[in-house]
Amino acid sequence: MKMEDILRYMGHTGKAEKNLEMLISLCRERLMDVCDPRHVMIKLPCTVTGGNVTIDNFKIESKGLAAHLNNCMYVYVFAATLGIGVDRLIAQRTKIDSAEALCIQACAAAQIEEYCDNIEKELTDSSKKQGLYLSPRFSPGYGDFNIEHQSDVLRVLQAHKRIGVTETKTHILMPLKSVTAVIGINLKKMQEECPMVKCSACGKTDCQIRKKV
Repeated sequence: MKMEDILRYMGHTGKAEKNLEMLISLCRERLMDVCDPRHVMIKLPCTVTGGNVTIDNFKIESKGLAAHLNNCMYVYVFAATLGIGVDRLIAQRTKIDSAEALCIQACAAAQIEEYCDNIEKELTDSSKKQGLYLSPRFSPGYGDFNIEHQSDVLRVLQAHKRIGVTETKTHILMPLKSVTAVIGINLKKMQEECPMVKCSACGKTDCQIRKKV
């Protein structure tokens, strides 16, 4: 996980002071001791009609996702997690040192993003060898892709059974450091690299952890 990403999740701007670097180093070590990254994915048929997307047997009303998956006949539905040990560590450290707990939170956020990025890169590289091109991952909760569709994603993946990921009544993933997403599969290479990645897909422009895009 990159220092710049950890600092961004901590809401810190500029270079880290020596004491903060030491804290981040400690928190990285604590995190990696309990981290158990796992993921699961499945390839499913996809139909885009206007502002609607149908994946397998569930329908999504989302203009943003429809535009993102334009010309895609299939998608990868994807979920990843760092495991319940991270949640337990954060809960434990919160009782002892709130600053350390917040730092571990930031490290974990950076770690799950890096883990997903690495999987996505490997998938993209292998797909290109088959003459296929992938759109970057697009998650429930981004733009107008309703977070309620976490339920559909977890169901088709059997995520609880396979990697232990569930959701709350408000569709927050558990363990907390987990991600679900849809990745489009396209037979046609886009003329330009798709700019719809992570923060650029989200309309919350005042977010403190938003990346510059």
